[in-house]
Amino acid sequence: MAVNEMALQQSETEPKELPSIFKNRNFLLLWGAALLSSFGISFFLFSQSWYVVNVLGLEASLGILYIAVSIPRVLFMIISGTVADRFDKTKIMFMSDFIRGLLLVGLVVWFIFGGITLWTFVTFAFFFGILDAFFWAAESAVIPSIIHKDNLTRGNSIIQMTNQTSFILAPMLAGVIIAFGNYEIVFATTAVMLIVASVLIFFMRVPRVKEESEDQKRFWDDFKEGLLYVKNSRVISLVVLTTIFMNLFLVGPLTMGLPLFVKTILEGTAMDFSFLEAGLAVGMLLGSTVVGVLNVKKNRGKIGILALVIAGMAFTGLSFTTELWMSILCLGIFGFALSGSNIPFIAAIQSLIEEKMLGRVMGLISLASMGLIPVSYAITSGVLAFGVSIHHIMAVGAILVTLYSAFIFFRFKELREIE
Repeated sequence: MAVNEMALQQSETEPKELPSIFKNRNFLLLWGAALLSSFGISFFLFSQSWYVVNVLGLEASLGILYIAVSIPRVLFMIISGTVADRFDKTKIMFMSDFIRGLLLVGLVVWFIFGGITLWTFVTFAFFFGILDAFFWAAESAVIPSIIHKDNLTRGNSIIQMTNQTSFILAPMLAGVIIAFGNYEIVFATTAVMLIVASVLIFFMRVPRVKEESEDQKRFWDDFKEGLLYVKNSRVISLVVLTTIFMNLFLVGPLTMGLPLFVKTILEGTAMDFSFLEAGLAVGMLLGSTVVGVLNVKKNRGKIGILALVIAGMAFTGLSFTTELWMSILCLGIFGFALSGSNIPFIAAIQSLIEEKMLGRVMGLISLASMGLIPVSYAITSGVLAFGVSIHHIMAVGAILVTLYSAFIFFRFKELREIE
């Protein structure tokens, strides 16, 4: 009897084995939905950008397209986190994917009947931006709700690996379809993938914790509570500031820059563009794999900031390349470092936030990361209109990000010491 009691006490004091995320039904469904969504969206974004640049010949108008999707996304991100905390996150994700799939069915029909213009894509981009805002806030908030906090780094890295794997294959396949087929097939495939992804999300079962705010607080009281939560946390405030700076000076030159860089600097084709995007995706995939295998829990702050410095240096190098293989190599290093920065920071922040505040805080962080992107697009388009070469724009933005990252590493101890 004493032996049994001793064994029981010993078993109670031993640490429990960390549950495997690969036995988690909700995570597996989310993983499958992420694979289909990212593969389909990669098809769409690649084909849309190349159609505007190569078929319509409207290089400088890419900024209008990106602004059309970014402005409604930013506006609705202001409230998307509060909505995610008050309503079922999986239903929000389901509706977002399903409606986007239906919109792409409409785009295919439009292609069949003809009359596609820049403003066709602008219209669809506008509605995609609204749906994106609610999807991203809900997805960021649901991940910590379905997996153990010690698995957050691994879970986020697996989702990132899935996204980057699709970004490797999808642009290359889309380039082949465009070369030997047509755009309708690309957009139809995207529609199917998004609808199937929405079905997988529909079967997720995530218990909701009913909060006092749902019954006794008004919507805007919840929203203000989220703002105060971020304001009162110096670490989260610094992360918000860093994401704002990075997206202002990097996202516009990167997103708009790649197709223009291929056409004007490398004098390449759609296949060359797809190789560049694949190089970026391979780097991000390798970075996600390394972070996921290591399941980084310590020194997340140091790793994240130093990786961001390396990313800025690699993007600076890209802006001065003139050969395709050199550009692919620089983008690969950039992608590797970007994953090494994003995943540890996301996992650390998710583990620090109270569950009842996840939607609002992650929504505000997403807003910070996306809020100045329309400004970044507008600045990039404006500078291009004045005749400045895209590789000079890319170089200046990358150098600013590198210097800023080095500054916060030495200046803010609390950010370095995030665990």
